[in-house]
Amino acid sequence: MTAPQKLPLWRLITALLVLGVMIAILVALAPVYLEDYQLRRYLGSLVHSPNAAATPDEMLRSQVLAEARKLDLPVEPNDVKITHTQDKVEVQIKYAVQMDFPLYQVDLHFHPNASSR
Repeated sequence: MTAPQKLPLWRLITALLVLGVMIAILVALAPVYLEDYQLRRYLGSLVHSPNAAATPDEMLRSQVLAEARKLDLPVEPNDVKITHTQDKVEVQIKYAVQMDFPLYQVDLHFHPNASSR
């Protein structure tokens, strides 16, 4: 029987470095995903409120934009689409958040929506 070979130190250091970088990226991205989740919850409560179908589009849009601003999300008025059908209302948002890392830049695209159906 042969003795098990010992893992070279450089491989262990490399693996820990890669794992550390991955964790750092996850920690950097987590707040944006949490803010998107909070915006989605807000949209759901907004469209399910009793007077949502009777509320004018501009008022709904301003409420959505105010919440997005509160969450520091880059949502513009043109990013919010509101549709009324009968006694139902649907709100759709499309926006992107740019994340800058030392060696890489990424745009995270989000499409939250909610319907009173």
